[in-house]
Amino acid sequence: MKLKSINKSRLLAFKGKNLLVLEKVGSKKKYTLPGGIQKKKETDLKALIRESKEEIGIKFKKKELTYFITKKNVTKENEEVFKHYFITSKVIEGEKLLEPEKFERISWVPWYDTLDFLDKEDRSTVLIYCDKYRKETK
Repeated sequence: MKLKSINKSRLLAFKGKNLLVLEKVGSKKKYTLPGGIQKKKETDLKALIRESKEEIGIKFKKKELTYFITKKNVTKENEEVFKHYFITSKVIEGEKLLEPEKFERISWVPWYDTLDFLDKEDRSTVLIYCDKYRKETK
């Protein structure tokens, strides 16, 4: 049986040591990174550009986003989920919470304080990026 594939794009945006996160609606604290599901005939990069505008009101140009890594997960429902992560060089200002039915708030949080509240793929990606690449830019 062939697995159903879902492609998602995620944004890694930093201001110093702070990571841009969305806090999900619900009783338990959960963070996610801006981004979402890729539509048919849409590239992972175009999906991230569209989702960033829809979720946080920030319009990116392709040149402001750099591909970082893709993580794969197979869900309990037997779906293959590919998360494509991009880093932005753009200085983000004026971000707004545009989907209050999904998210309680948008925040800049020290990256190490986000780890307990991110899902497995997001957490490991943040750790890889901060361990390997952030050290080089200090």
